[in-house]
Amino acid sequence: MPASEHSETAPTTNHQRGRAVEAMAFALLRKRGYSVIRSMRYSSAVHLVAWCDKARPLFVHVKRTRQEVAGATEVAALWRDDIAALQAIPRWDGVSVQLWVHAGPKGWRFFEVMPGGVLEVHGHVA
Repeated sequence: MPASEHSETAPTTNHQRGRAVEAMAFALLRKRGYSVIRSMRYSSAVHLVAWCDKARPLFVHVKRTRQEVAGATEVAALWRDDIAALQAIPRWDGVSVQLWVHAGPKGWRFFEVMPGGVLEVHGHVA
């Protein structure tokens, strides 16, 4: 191929972008000292399971959006089905079920998903 020709890459799919943000979440957890495993099915409610000696185990569902999100109320409206699936997960004391949203230029927002609602978690992962 002549040096002046530009090779085009295939457009990135939503699935690929979702996997990329999931990999970022995986790396963030590892950096904070967690052991992490990925769910084998991307469509499952839980994408990542993480644990460490100094914090409670986490079940994490990862989403991405180019837009900023206002808070827990907007997240619950945007991803109603995902929230419902996370709320249905059986849990025991000490387990945290979280929705992580990579939103716009400000980056990560973290939400605790409880059977009765969603609460934004500020300043930390677990």
